[in-house]
Amino acid sequence: MTRFFGRRLAWSLLTLWVVVTASFWLMRVAPGGPFSQDKPLPPAVEANLKRTFGLAADVVSTAAGRVKELRFVAGASWQQGDLIAIVSGPSGDVQVRASADATVVRAVAAVGAELAVGAPLYVRETSILEQYTTAMTSYLSGDFGVTYASEGARTVLEEVRAGFAVSLELGAYALFIALFVGVGSGLLAGLYHQTWIDHVAMAAALTAVSLSTIVLAPLFVLVFCVQLGWLPWGGWQPWSLSNGDGLVKILPSLTLGLVYAAWFSRLVRAGLAEVMTQPWLRTARAKGLKEWQVVARHALRPALLPAVSYFGPALAGIVTGSVVIERVYAIPGIGEHFVT
Repeated sequence: MTRFFGRRLAWSLLTLWVVVTASFWLMRVAPGGPFSQDKPLPPAVEANLKRTFGLAADVVSTAAGRVKELRFVAGASWQQGDLIAIVSGPSGDVQVRASADATVVRAVAAVGAELAVGAPLYVRETSILEQYTTAMTSYLSGDFGVTYASEGARTVLEEVRAGFAVSLELGAYALFIALFVGVGSGLLAGLYHQTWIDHVAMAAALTAVSLSTIVLAPLFVLVFCVQLGWLPWGGWQPWSLSNGDGLVKILPSLTLGLVYAAWFSRLVRAGLAEVMTQPWLRTARAKGLKEWQVVARHALRPALLPAVSYFGPALAGIVTGSVVIERVYAIPGIGEHFVT
């Protein structure tokens, strides 16, 4: 068992590394970028942003003194060993040469400025391999950088942590609705197989599966928020009995939960309908057990096996698949980041 889980964990980590690596390189080789705009940013702003996001790095002075000459300007490229600056110190002029090929983003120092050893002379673009190495090292330490939208004010983990808490709460409500409605309606449909109860339950389930959240969400908003005015729309507020702010959670939870409830209902109904025809249930009835005892003791557990096998994918889909729900209901969850 330990070896099995070890292999699964190793394959999971390998898969994660492949996905992250492929995503990184695809984003780098794709044309355009966050700084490719009709109106270019000021050089100082662009240099600071590139430095913040690991797209640029400082080229520091190897000598202390006054800058006598800067040989490169923004947009120019040098090769390893090229003379890039001359610093005049107490012992005379010192030549600063490039340690590697690079493209200049901005000249930081000015001619005549006094420098200490290690003070920045230029901001240079980093190579893709350098960016990849830095990114992988940061990921392993749990540092996923800062967000571009906040211009470096907030980290990615802060954004994800705040959004994931909302999505997790929404997923918990939706999962409860999916299990309560889905399993309940599936049991009724299976117990009253080929009756009007079965037909109504399966018709409702088929309708929910066919419409999906992308149709149900705006439809519920139109009916319950706009036309009837029973429930508020938009945002995600804490539960409150005094002003009813928490009522905004009802519609998104119901919308997301009903789609998965339909799948649970169909699976439970199919499992129970099959189990109820088994010979060992007839034996249980022949022993004098009441029908509810036959179902509860002997039929329920095997009938729920298909639904149990679907629980894992449903849980993952509910927590991470609420992009449409969060967009329609203006919920600040993690699904927002998949879009923006």
